[in-house]
Amino acid sequence: MNKHRDMLDYFDRSCFQKLFEAIEKKYRSLGRVGGAVKLSAFSPEDRERLSGFLGRDCRGDAVLSLKLQEVDDILQQSRFMITLEEFLPLYRGAELLSNKEAAFQESERWATFFARLQRPDNTAITGEWLAELAAGTGTGYRTALALYRHDEREAAALLGTCVKALDRLAQNSSPRRQRLPVFAAALTGDPHALDLDKPLGRLLFYALHHLYGLAETEYGAEKRKLLFSRAGLEEDDLSSNVIVAGLQVQPGDPREPIFTASAAIASPLLLPLRFLEQPTAWQPAAVYTLENPALFSAILDLAADRTSLPALVCTSGQPSVAALKLLDQLVERGSAIYYSGDFDPRGLEIGRRLQERYGISFQPWLFDTKAYLQAPKGVELTAEQIKKLAGQQVPWDSKLIETMLQVGKAVYQEVLVEQMIKNFV
Repeated sequence: MNKHRDMLDYFDRSCFQKLFEAIEKKYRSLGRVGGAVKLSAFSPEDRERLSGFLGRDCRGDAVLSLKLQEVDDILQQSRFMITLEEFLPLYRGAELLSNKEAAFQESERWATFFARLQRPDNTAITGEWLAELAAGTGTGYRTALALYRHDEREAAALLGTCVKALDRLAQNSSPRRQRLPVFAAALTGDPHALDLDKPLGRLLFYALHHLYGLAETEYGAEKRKLLFSRAGLEEDDLSSNVIVAGLQVQPGDPREPIFTASAAIASPLLLPLRFLEQPTAWQPAAVYTLENPALFSAILDLAADRTSLPALVCTSGQPSVAALKLLDQLVERGSAIYYSGDFDPRGLEIGRRLQERYGISFQPWLFDTKAYLQAPKGVELTAEQIKKLAGQQVPWDSKLIETMLQVGKAVYQEVLVEQMIKNFV
């Protein structure tokens, strides 16, 4: 023990740490003592110390080249009388394995991890999903792998709970509708365990892809809601909402009095997702859509003396599930979506999403190069904003981003409020 302590004290220098780190890397790649390493950027003091260890003058060497066999011989002939393969695990504090051996051990550990999750009472569906994950082909593999690498024990608990949930849902051929928080509480005791931002919710999302034979899709609120609903799990349908004003419905629609009263007093309505789950006979219109609630209020203030209020929709940031559902319904009824956003990466991103979704039904509303250049004021683009804009395009105006980068300013909608009101169709 004292011999080892003396040896570790001798090599407790940054130059040796650098040397043996490179040697270990080479050993792992070859799986044996062989090959050579090249090192540079040693201080004069480091080269002096290495010269003493190697038994040759390294003081004038800008680049130090060493064969692993040479270092092995030096260690065996030193007072420590130890081979390189014996020395490295002691010095580095880790088992010395080749990359091939380490990969094999990790593969065995991964297979054992999933074997322990298999239970005799699992349904065939969950058994197949776990086997596919173990093989690296199952839906949600990347999520499972990330959880495993972060904390193996926690990953086992999460996957075990997800398997229980999938078993319960797979056994219901005609899913009974139930609220997701209630299902989560019955499963874990925590009504938020399957929330959008929780790892268990993400795992179940991909498990349901396996249940229904779907290809893996991007994880997001809208797709998640649709998939969970298919399994009989309904999310909270009140907290997702959208602000509207001036919308009109067809005569005879049972909801007509709501919108008539709102229009009469120029008052906005907050429509929750639950409201939009029921059919509404919308009147086709030019629907002016923006994401900023404060700007929405400013438009209502300035438009209060108009004889009729145009159809207005406010998404309050990135469009919620409720906002997208409403816009989907309006487009299906023949409405055009006139969108206006901030001239910055975030505002353009929302515009791109809506344009991709609604195609020819999407129209920019004071959201092009002309409006940008006519804006009275702007704010210097940050380095991060410039980086996000570079190399991008918006489909409705090929010159917009190029112009923004040339001018170097972000323009926010608040400076355009009066022009927006004047540009209602």
